[in-house]
Amino acid sequence: MSQQLELLTESPSQWTAVSLLTPEIQKKEIKPFVILALKELEGNPDSRTSSLMNTDKFAAVRAVVRHFSRLRSATKEPWSAEDVQVFLEGLRFSPDCVSELTALLCTDKMYENVPTHLRVKPGLVSISWKIDISLCQSTISTEKPSSQRTKEIIHRDTHVILILHLTDGQTNIYRLSYDKFHELRYTIASALKSMIVLERRKCMRKE
Repeated sequence: MSQQLELLTESPSQWTAVSLLTPEIQKKEIKPFVILALKELEGNPDSRTSSLMNTDKFAAVRAVVRHFSRLRSATKEPWSAEDVQVFLEGLRFSPDCVSELTALLCTDKMYENVPTHLRVKPGLVSISWKIDISLCQSTISTEKPSSQRTKEIIHRDTHVILILHLTDGQTNIYRLSYDKFHELRYTIASALKSMIVLERRKCMRKE
């Protein structure tokens, strides 16, 4: 699975209601719905939106347009037509609708006026790490320290190199001391624990 397709399909449960409506949508409805959805997202709603007869079908297309508009700024790259087709087919659009909607969603001009509040920061694709002991080895070689001093130098001068690969193609590298690395681990673990506690609360559950 490509990075783009993985990004598009990361929350499959949100499309359950949409996929119930998409088989009913006709090709001739796609372009008008997309235009109305874009105007609404840009803060300039068209008066025709309020008089639509097929509001449910429009809502389904609008959800797709909003999804692509939000993620477009995160990828920083044109959408792959193949990935878009796979995603839309998974939502049960008809072949004609898939073709029509793919052509529109892969048009870069469509995203020129995406509002700031719809934009998202790049996501994390993968993370790797390695231990750097070059500094402590150099220090030990120079100082010829005692056993206890050697342990202190190893603890002080050993670093962890974190390598983060993001959805927009960037690679960020961070150099952390031993203590800072474990501080980061503790912070992440605490945040995850807090999220689990929140998810278990009744007020956070979907009915």
